[in-house]
Amino acid sequence: MALRFRLKGLAETLIEEIECPCCGLDGVDDQNFSTEHTKVTYEGIVIVLDCKECGEIFVPTNQQLGIINPSELESAVKKDHVKTGEPLHNGLDSVLMNAEKLNAFRKGMVH
Repeated sequence: MALRFRLKGLAETLIEEIECPCCGLDGVDDQNFSTEHTKVTYEGIVIVLDCKECGEIFVPTNQQLGIINPSELESAVKKDHVKTGEPLHNGLDSVLMNAEKLNAFRKGMVH
């Protein structure tokens, strides 16, 4: 079973297979991985996984992002940013940087 995220009428993302780049744990669903850091961006839903085995936070490179309604997605991202105060992520690169920062904090590499 693939991991699929969908915002009805806005965007969807699919990952066929998952493998942790740190410990090699693999799977095809969220049984071994948490998705709490996933972000909705102007480029679509960028899935961010947290490995339940080693704690590594990563963005799978094999995810397939799809946008159904670009203008409505942009509006929803902006509204969510205002409502939650969370940083605005433009796309995949921004989310990758955020995942790297989360790993650095987790490993105590940020002072």
